[in-house]
Amino acid sequence: MKIAFDATALYGSFGGIENALFQTFFHLCTLDHRNEYLIFVPRDAPLRLWKPPFSRNPRWEIRRLPFNGREKARRIVWQQFELPRLLQRENCDLLHAWNYVAPLLAPIPTILTAQDLIALDAPRFATRFNRLHYRAVMPRALKNAARVIVTTNQTKRDVLRRAPRAQVRVIPLGINEIFFEELARNRRMEVAAKYDLPPRFLLYVGNFEPKKNLPNLLRALKMVPDAPPLVIAGGIKPWPHYESILRGVRQLGFVDRTELPALYGMCEAFCFPSLMEGFGLPVVEALACGAPVLSSNRVPLPDLASVAEICEPRFPRSIARALEKLLSEEFAALPNDFSAANPQKMKSSLFSGSNPQKMKQRRDYAAQFRWQETARRTLAVYREFL
Repeated sequence: MKIAFDATALYGSFGGIENALFQTFFHLCTLDHRNEYLIFVPRDAPLRLWKPPFSRNPRWEIRRLPFNGREKARRIVWQQFELPRLLQRENCDLLHAWNYVAPLLAPIPTILTAQDLIALDAPRFATRFNRLHYRAVMPRALKNAARVIVTTNQTKRDVLRRAPRAQVRVIPLGINEIFFEELARNRRMEVAAKYDLPPRFLLYVGNFEPKKNLPNLLRALKMVPDAPPLVIAGGIKPWPHYESILRGVRQLGFVDRTELPALYGMCEAFCFPSLMEGFGLPVVEALACGAPVLSSNRVPLPDLASVAEICEPRFPRSIARALEKLLSEEFAALPNDFSAANPQKMKSSLFSGSNPQKMKQRRDYAAQFRWQETARRTLAVYREFL
């Protein structure tokens, strides 16, 4: 079987969606030794796509298209009008359209991956361009798809509400193995020195956009006595007005994924009080590193309350109470000299000093989310067409 893959979202610095796309077919490349793959990427796709394991696999062809990924209008024209002709010309048997939309006139069966339906159900959290694009194409794409892949049961319910006859498969995302590895002390020292991190800090990782709820998080921090400062990593696609909202907050900018385990491991708590999420990948990454996590009741990860402190994200007071409880419980079980009141001890350790038993529970929870399993279950959906 020859499988075509629309990977036109792969360009620039990878955010959560782009990394999930790359990791899925990276692991498919090492797992599937039977099918052929034709991967369509934009002209400015990263060079790592031409390195192993792809360059050593004769069943994989990565084809660069004559436009850049940021040319969104051009991408839409290609997806809807040029891609169907390519699928026929290349004798493809199946198309996997990863990024929410698919060609409405696809001549072969299509598998559509929809991380969430936020652009349809909560358009205030989407850009104007995405609102118009997804509203025009996504509902029909959901109904036309031979299979729809989602990451949580919540999104499955959202899809079935709009497309009751859709064949939906729930396949959770995974996280990289680096988040499960023990991090050497000198690596933490390197990252701490590179970013000149304070002795104590709270961490947020992600884009600057309304659904991430950063204004309410900042309001909540003012309600917590002696709250550590907030450090923000990410923001590769900021919304314009967030520059003024985040004035005075420590921003690291885009951080390489190899540095994230050190940040998660050194933070006093990871804060993710999102107003709406399709999955919540940074939460799982932080848990894999053993970090204390403040999340919200809008993050649809299963049984998250067993390993994280959950808040009602619309209310800063709820976020503040959850953070106070999280920090007090973490430090209650630690030696007296390893406390929030002793920043020098904490700085010398380069670690927040989390309760070892709770760290194990968090890591055990995160262990269920592996990219190998995501790829294996994606391949099982392909095999439904064999």
